[in-house]
Amino acid sequence: MTQKPWRGSFAIPMTPFDENDAIDVDVLAAEIEFCIECGVGGIAAPLMVSEFQNLSEEERKLMVRVAVEVAGGRVPVIANVAGVNTPLAVAYATYAQKLGVDGVIAMPPYIYKPDFPSIKAYYQAISDAVDVPVWIQNASVAPLSPDQLVTLCEEIEHVSWVKEEVPPSHKNITALLSKGSSAVKGVMGGGGGRPVFAEHARGAAGNVHACQFCDLVQRVWELLDAGDTAAAADLFDVLLPSLMLEEMMGMAYAKEIMIRRGVFSNHRVRGSARPLDDYDMREIDRTWERIEPHLIWHRH
Repeated sequence: MTQKPWRGSFAIPMTPFDENDAIDVDVLAAEIEFCIECGVGGIAAPLMVSEFQNLSEEERKLMVRVAVEVAGGRVPVIANVAGVNTPLAVAYATYAQKLGVDGVIAMPPYIYKPDFPSIKAYYQAISDAVDVPVWIQNASVAPLSPDQLVTLCEEIEHVSWVKEEVPPSHKNITALLSKGSSAVKGVMGGGGGRPVFAEHARGAAGNVHACQFCDLVQRVWELLDAGDTAAAADLFDVLLPSLMLEEMMGMAYAKEIMIRRGVFSNHRVRGSARPLDDYDMREIDRTWERIEPHLIWHRH
């Protein structure tokens, strides 16, 4: 288990599918290695940009297992154990614990909106199943207030980190950290890396985001940590238009970038309602031409 402080880019691998709609394990392994070689602070899998809601239970376990095996302790792996009910979440957490993950993350049950006592019992059960930090993924499907987040961190043993992505995430990070609770060990943002400047300034420890530009997100974070705001801003200004396309076009876009970076072989998305069209591809070509010279990781 790694001991380096958790900071910077925590990259989320997307799920690569082959022509039979099965997970391409070789490509997944290459994707994890790509993230590590990009210098990320950690890996979180499988989260929303991994299309985890569309994966079977065995596929979700596969995503975590491959991440742990390929990482080999070089970077921390945070496993998503969210479930539609408490027993399922506990089963995922128990499996992740046996694999030796560095932490687990879960949003509350995401099919219905449970009340707070039910949410607390859910996180208590997850905590009881592991002896690693438990992250709360605070998302709009079941948003929690800063006071509720502090209560969970203070009253449940392993619950200690928050991935804050309820809009406006940057102000919610400030509100949470202003509580001054020592039980909240760290807060990271989301939003595909788009809010990193605002979140860094407000005390976030990092950002959890899709991995296609994780080398650049990590570098922006390192420059901010070093106090070189001008260089961070210059790089971020180049990066931001491409990050905006992810928001517009979804995971097919992110996978298209991974093709161009030499990691993926296709941009298949399971159950996608937004396939890339000719207009999308022209805009991707335009922004790719601008960002390509700034990429840090290159195919060997």
